[in-house]
Amino acid sequence: MRTILAAIAFASLAVAAGNLQLNTRGSSTAPIKMEVFSDYQCPGCKALYESTLKPVIDNYVDKGKVYLVHYEFPLPMHAFAMQAACYALAARRIGKYDQVTDILFKQQQNWAASGKVADTACSVLSPDEAKKVRTLAQDPSIAAEVQSDIQLGRAAHVDGTPTVIITHGIKQYRIPTGTGYQILSRFLDSLLSN
Repeated sequence: MRTILAAIAFASLAVAAGNLQLNTRGSSTAPIKMEVFSDYQCPGCKALYESTLKPVIDNYVDKGKVYLVHYEFPLPMHAFAMQAACYALAARRIGKYDQVTDILFKQQQNWAASGKVADTACSVLSPDEAKKVRTLAQDPSIAAEVQSDIQLGRAAHVDGTPTVIITHGIKQYRIPTGTGYQILSRFLDSLLSN
């Protein structure tokens, strides 16, 4: 019952934030919804993205089996996580979210040490795109979107990153941190066969 109430509260918050865009991929009518709360400066999030989410996207999301929703959840302990989230969302506004997300995770160790988030994020963009993204990243509406994601995470009792929540029908499952692709794919296959 508690899971159902949390799901209802979470869904109502999502509706309340309806005017904000979501970082989604796949079909919203897919039988499984996977919500990921992550922080670009979190080493566990980098591992999840590179080792688990990429094959999930290839084998489930892009094949219409899973609807992926990514939420920005920068942790206060990470000095540059909020800035990285803002750059990712700014890049989404010009259609370059995937490219910037990829480079932020790939180069995490470098920008986390140097603080050069903007340089890293813009390294995969054309000069015109980089100029737009640098301006957009400073827009208060971008920070508001990140704060909305954080509030949604808190409502869903997210207290760390990465947090993965899978919804199938009315049931919700919180995937343990560190779950690899093999185990997750077996779980997704079992849900899809029911």
